Amino acid sequence: MDQNTINFLGRSILKYRQFKLSFVPQKYLITGKATSVGWADDKELRIATKRPLSTWLDVFVHETCHLDQQLQRPKWHKPREDALGHLDNWLAGNRVDYVDKYIRLVIELEWDCEMRSVRKIRANKLPVDLKQYAQMANAYILGYHWTFNNRKWCKKSYETSRIWSQMPEKIIPLKDALWPKAKLTDPYYD
Repeated sequence: MDQNTINFLGRSILKYRQFKLSFVPQKYLITGKATSVGWADDKELRIATKRPLSTWLDVFVHETCHLDQQLQRPKWHKPREDALGHLDNWLAGNRVDYVDKYIRLVIELEWDCEMRSVRKIRANKLPVDLKQYAQMANAYILGYHWTFNNRKWCKKSYETSRIWSQMPEKIIPLKDALWPKAKLTDPYYD
């Protein structure tokens, strides 16, 4: 672990001390039926660390950016976080009206988080390949459209190199994230 990473982790532990930070020596976190490398809510940030630093560090950065959203823009963040709950409810098979609206709110939440993450990685000189990070972030954001069309989580978006490697090397504009052209979503269906 390089000094920039050590300094960033130390500053993060201090900055987010009002949240419970959990570094879990597991490959994945299991939440209901879903697995992830990390997540954050209004009480806790949890990261699975039984994988290479390059895999969990960028997820940690992303999740701290969700905490930043809560702290810096609470009125903006709350309806988008609530939209994620509606989406989870819909994916569980329940009737939820206006799912397309909730998907767009979640995309806005994640797009903002990814923009913050890129800035934070750059500012802290973290050992993260920003081009690859942006490609994976774009795949993750656009995966919500696949989720909407298939009524199940798009697990393959950023984990499948065939998909993320076809994405732009910079975070796409919000307009393209919300209403993507076919060339951006075609890799999900190849």
